[in-house]
Amino acid sequence: MNRPPVHHVGYVVDDIPAAVDWAVSALGAGPFFLIEHMTFDSVTFEGEPASYDHSSAFGQWGALKLELTVVHDAQPAGLAAALDGPAPRVGHIAWVVSDLDAESASLTAAGAPAFHEGRAGPVRAIWHDARATLGHHIEILQDCPEIQGFYELMRASAENWDGSDPLRQAPV
Repeated sequence: MNRPPVHHVGYVVDDIPAAVDWAVSALGAGPFFLIEHMTFDSVTFEGEPASYDHSSAFGQWGALKLELTVVHDAQPAGLAAALDGPAPRVGHIAWVVSDLDAESASLTAAGAPAFHEGRAGPVRAIWHDARATLGHHIEILQDCPEIQGFYELMRASAENWDGSDPLRQAPV
């Protein structure tokens, strides 16, 4: 069975501005749009209420999107442990799907269990633990106009970008 193509790669870093500087100079990625202390309407860990405080910068990297994340706090301890590890590292790869629940069930059946879900308005994501087979998590996102609009902003901003203003506040 074919999965949708990888949409973005997420790295956990210690310092977003420094990681953006490196990604711009070494990879030609950017510009990046920063969301500090991302807020959620709901967050769960293994189906129970949880909290996940992180900041992420999103930029275009060729055909892929690149996400650079600093984890500030995650609760309960099980979620913190699942997201923990040395930085920098690959935190997750992600793709966008039209049927989030069906894709989640398929990944779970393939041995990558769902462990974390988050929703902010219409944007919904489920994280699957693929560390045993891939060494990182898989994030799947429900396709919706809001997420497509943000990703289109990233793509359009990268076209003919002159390298100025590499780290910008994301419109929220």
